[in-house]
Amino acid sequence: MPYYKDLREFLAEVGRRGRLYTFKEPVNKETELMPLFRVQMRGVPEEERKILQFDDVRGINGQRFPMRVAAGVYGGASDFVAWGVGCETIREAMDRWHEGIIHPIEPVVVKDGPVHEEVHTGKELTELGLDELPSPVEEPGFSCMIRTGTPMLTKDPETGMRNLGAYNGFFRARDRIVTGAAVFHDAMAYHWPRARQRKEPLPVAIIVGSTPVIMIVASAPIPYGRHDELAVAGGIMGEPIELVKCKTVPLEVPATAEIVIEGLMSTEVTEELVPFGEYPGYMATESTYLPVIQVTAITHRKNAIFTPITVGMYPSDSNTILSYTYATMLYDHLRYGAGYPIEDIHFPDSTGGREWCLIRLKSQRGVDPWTVLHAAAGLMGGSKFIVLVDNDIDVRDRDAVMWAMSYRCRPELDVEIVHGRNPALDPSGTPPGSGHGEMVYGASLLQNHHHSRVLYNATRKWAYPPVGLPAKEYMERALALWGEHKELPQARMHEPWHGYTLGNWSAEQAEFAKLIVEGKYLQVGEITAKRQKKVTAGTVKEDIAIGR
Repeated sequence: MPYYKDLREFLAEVGRRGRLYTFKEPVNKETELMPLFRVQMRGVPEEERKILQFDDVRGINGQRFPMRVAAGVYGGASDFVAWGVGCETIREAMDRWHEGIIHPIEPVVVKDGPVHEEVHTGKELTELGLDELPSPVEEPGFSCMIRTGTPMLTKDPETGMRNLGAYNGFFRARDRIVTGAAVFHDAMAYHWPRARQRKEPLPVAIIVGSTPVIMIVASAPIPYGRHDELAVAGGIMGEPIELVKCKTVPLEVPATAEIVIEGLMSTEVTEELVPFGEYPGYMATESTYLPVIQVTAITHRKNAIFTPITVGMYPSDSNTILSYTYATMLYDHLRYGAGYPIEDIHFPDSTGGREWCLIRLKSQRGVDPWTVLHAAAGLMGGSKFIVLVDNDIDVRDRDAVMWAMSYRCRPELDVEIVHGRNPALDPSGTPPGSGHGEMVYGASLLQNHHHSRVLYNATRKWAYPPVGLPAKEYMERALALWGEHKELPQARMHEPWHGYTLGNWSAEQAEFAKLIVEGKYLQVGEITAKRQKKVTAGTVKEDIAIGR
């Protein structure tokens, strides 16, 4: 697949694949746009979801915005994530991530780019500013803000070390934003304190409408200082990301971004957050204060595309993106770092892309499943449930995982509770509004010892009977026959979709099965007749139970 120079090239490719739909009629951004998107996310199967583009965006008072909106670009479906990094499947995209980590390509600065086709500064910001951007209301009736929810770029004022994080930008005035970067995020943990020590604001750039790979690396928990996120993005795509210098702050941003908001984050003034949708599927109501950003410039392409990042109830952009980024980081750590034979890792989007970690072990040969589970627990500090399954279980099929947990896991021996977990925004961890949630300084860190996670070893511990389905050759024939009947719905098979042996299957049993499909049940009966036993003096129940 090609390297996408900008968002528009990506949308063109998605359209070519039949997964882009454009609304031509007027759509209200306060009351209609995101509800339309949610209809798709809550009511349409993932493989049929599309990126929804709105060409005529209106405000509640009828004003028409000069920009378009494209919803679901980054996580409307897992296909979009895979295509966004130049792959066909998420499984392939996990190994592509590894290439980006071990072979990062540093970005290059170019003289100019499309993001500077229009530049707004000074009086334009107080008269129009953020009002030019068609940021939609995400949960009409409950959202108390509008936001960008897109990558925010900062630099260490002393070392120049760059950080790109997927932090919210909450609109408060035409030229004022409240940052969504909390105290534990890299920008606040490393860059903001140094700027404060220097008694100066921290320059920031908020990037709206980037290529998917930019959003993905911004969302990934890459250890601070290990890699420049933009270099990882270049490594993933095989080419350096082109940057241009900002107009009012000493930062560089992707040259082909749709919109960039430049600003100065105060190291002296904070402002209260108000409720907004978060990844567990509930509104975030924890009261906390975060720094104010004074907008110094807004630059954008002509006929720009605004890309909202849905959070809130799953499925959403954030959950789908986090599911991929967390899985790839853990996959890289376990498979390439620790050398475990890991085949796949999945974080279901219904768990916020975080709480359930499902790991598929390629082979148990020479591997203690508990070492894998504890290694995963050590890296994924927020996961509440970590499940290890065999290689015949598809971790992306929740029914298959539940089947494995039901029949390959003994709670008394195969389940372990490990103390010490960051509950983050999980409302079962701390009462909402109590002042002990993730967004409050230090609170989650102080309470980690009160929280725990559960490890499940749902792998087979000994030989099992065959899976109770027709053997592969018969299922393949059935699929071919099914496909000849075009009036029938397309069959979407889930693993396991045919029977196979798991060690507990003798040669005689295999021969019996062969005779049965040949219509020779009488021969089986003749063999078993020779093994008949008479009931002895004991009870019938006892005799049958012990085979006397």
